[in-house]
Amino acid sequence: MSPILKQVFVSASPQLAAISAGGLIGYPSVLLQQFKSNDSSIIVDVHTASWIASVHGLAGVPSLFIPYIMQQHGRKFGFHICCLLVILGWIIIYFARNATTIIVGESFQGLGAKSLLVVSYLTISEMVDPKYRNILMLLYNINQTVGVTLVHVMGKFLHWKTISLTMIMPVAIGFLLSCSWPESPAWLALKGRFDECKKSFIWLRGADEDAITEMNALLNSQIDNRNNKPKKTNTIAALKEIWGNITSRDFYLPSFHMFILLSVYYWSGNLVFLVYAMNMVENVTKNEESAYIGMVVMDCVTLLGNATAYIFFKYYNNKPVLLFSGIGSAVFLLASSIVSYLQYLEIVSDDSLLCLYFLIGFMIASSLGIYTTPYVMSSEIMPIQHRGIGGSLMVIIICSSYSFTLKIAPYLVMYLKLHGTFLLYSVTLSVCLIWVWKFVPETKNRTLQSIEESYLNKIKAESVEPQPESQANLNVRLVLIQKPLESNDVLHTVVPAEVIQSLLEHKECIT
Repeated sequence: MSPILKQVFVSASPQLAAISAGGLIGYPSVLLQQFKSNDSSIIVDVHTASWIASVHGLAGVPSLFIPYIMQQHGRKFGFHICCLLVILGWIIIYFARNATTIIVGESFQGLGAKSLLVVSYLTISEMVDPKYRNILMLLYNINQTVGVTLVHVMGKFLHWKTISLTMIMPVAIGFLLSCSWPESPAWLALKGRFDECKKSFIWLRGADEDAITEMNALLNSQIDNRNNKPKKTNTIAALKEIWGNITSRDFYLPSFHMFILLSVYYWSGNLVFLVYAMNMVENVTKNEESAYIGMVVMDCVTLLGNATAYIFFKYYNNKPVLLFSGIGSAVFLLASSIVSYLQYLEIVSDDSLLCLYFLIGFMIASSLGIYTTPYVMSSEIMPIQHRGIGGSLMVIIICSSYSFTLKIAPYLVMYLKLHGTFLLYSVTLSVCLIWVWKFVPETKNRTLQSIEESYLNKIKAESVEPQPESQANLNVRLVLIQKPLESNDVLHTVVPAEVIQSLLEHKECIT
């Protein structure tokens, strides 16, 4: 099997799990719609309905321990826990007879799904070649949208309990496939298991020059980190080390970038439209049948947009794609706000579909970048040595944003009306996009090591004055280590391209 196929095989498990994770995002919309029918044995009020829609986020807060578990026990172990939690949640909902039990089942789903998002993106970012990383992360988002669309369509024809059984299958198959994974090379290097790291890396990526160069950079970085890491003597020293990590530039800067990137998705209203899809569209069209058709159309164009986004990711960098998608989304939100306000003033008819058309345009624009890029870039910008606490921080941001935006959405519509809500989302999105444009680094086709070094290089650039070119000095030392006779390992010596270029430019300095 070629390295590319091996990487696709490893990423297949998160892709299948993403279908079930996407399904639980659209599931509350189906539940709330079916509970409104006269023959439903479960009756919910507005307060209970808001909890059914938003509990996934709040329940996902304990998943901040999953990154720590991954750092201690590996990426495979973390992925298995996430899958089992999602499966357990679907099973509990199937046997539910009241709203409380459904909320309990959703709590397990939220705990597993929020962790699954972090585990899947970190796993793909660490185990897949940078050339294919973007497309496989994009595919994860596409599969989530497939799950949302499937649940919304099935909700028209199947009972909610039947849907819960159906959505167990993808994540269960993904769990079984993941049992054949190798462990992440980055995690093995972090733990000092360098021989296993080499075997895993070569199995996944092959032994070509680029792969070996990246592997050596990974190994050298982790060896330096282990050598420079102070020994833990007591609790005070451990706390000082944690504080030192938190206050270091290569942690707090990517952490803030992560918050802004995730806010682009959550505080632009995209999640609200997915979960409250039926209610939002019905609020606009004033017709239940038109609302269902509009919801399915929005799901389909979102799915089509996510698939089309591959073209943009193939030919353009992440930041331009995100900015293009974000600007389009902000414009359509502003247009929706204006039309909704005109309806509020009775200048435009209440049953006009103009606002719905603008909302469909908003979903199309968002699906071209906002749905995927914030997660992709957030999972790539955090340095490896901070991925334990960084992953926990990512979970906290995701869970709090998920729960808070969904919980307050009905009250925003109640007090600000639709036009005020759309305007708020448009302004928030615009502010986040300005920060991304000015400060967030590009991540496409860059190794995790090079992204990490970009933060450290800025520190060095600020503290070290450049020397005149005439005083430039180059000192390169090549050390050859004899291969042990009893070892069958293949030793690779690769001189990076930048070193070769420096040697050619400074021949007079070579001695």
